[in-house]
Amino acid sequence: MLVDVMQRQGVMVKAGEFDAAFDAYAEPTVPVTPGSFATPLAVLTSALGNERIDAAYAFGILAGRSGRAASAPELAAAGQNLVMMLVSGDRRSRIAGARVSGRLFAVPFDRSSPRPVAPPGLTDALFALLNEDNEVEQLAAMDAIGLLRETTAVASLTERYRYYRDGNKRSLAGGALEALARIGDPSTTLIVRQLTGDKWAQGKDATALAVAFARERMLRDGSMAVIQMAVDDKSRGNQARGYLAELGARVP
Repeated sequence: MLVDVMQRQGVMVKAGEFDAAFDAYAEPTVPVTPGSFATPLAVLTSALGNERIDAAYAFGILAGRSGRAASAPELAAAGQNLVMMLVSGDRRSRIAGARVSGRLFAVPFDRSSPRPVAPPGLTDALFALLNEDNEVEQLAAMDAIGLLRETTAVASLTERYRYYRDGNKRSLAGGALEALARIGDPSTTLIVRQLTGDKWAQGKDATALAVAFARERMLRDGSMAVIQMAVDDKSRGNQARGYLAELGARVP
């Protein structure tokens, strides 16, 4: 059913590959109407396991960043179920719940855009996920916390960034830096300035691109060009497209 719904909206996806379409920022080519969300919401509410995970990603794709294509009641219903996924006993469900909720309830950098209302319990559930031992869960939690621009997380994320750097956990340090840049607290500016000319910030991996995003977000120093060039990278293209969309730049 989910595959049929997505195909009717112009999103070509196979069962079990909804996460890949979500990662690639797939967008409907057919206008999304209120009825488009009926099946994903029904599955999200009633199913478990892989089907529920697919439904979460499907809803995220159809609703778009900051849930712009969904109504307030639809977002609220999806949000309640995503919080339940975040506190479930299944790791893949927790990761999907974090990733989709982050994008659905992302606070736009452009203050003229409406701020979606996050569901009760979402922030607490994300902080709990951040304290899990699994690195993928930590990264998913930091991604969502940053997108929500959760200012109460600044001190913790700053401490984690330094701890991860000292421990040579490069991807986790990049995730913490990315989240800090999204939140945009003035205290982060000094951290980002210190990365200018820092060898740690160099390279062609996801962390180096996160540094470019942080520099553009906090300093507006022309690092946008680095992000734009990464769009064609096989391993970093989706990451670059996501940053461009957040920054309000044209996405190729």
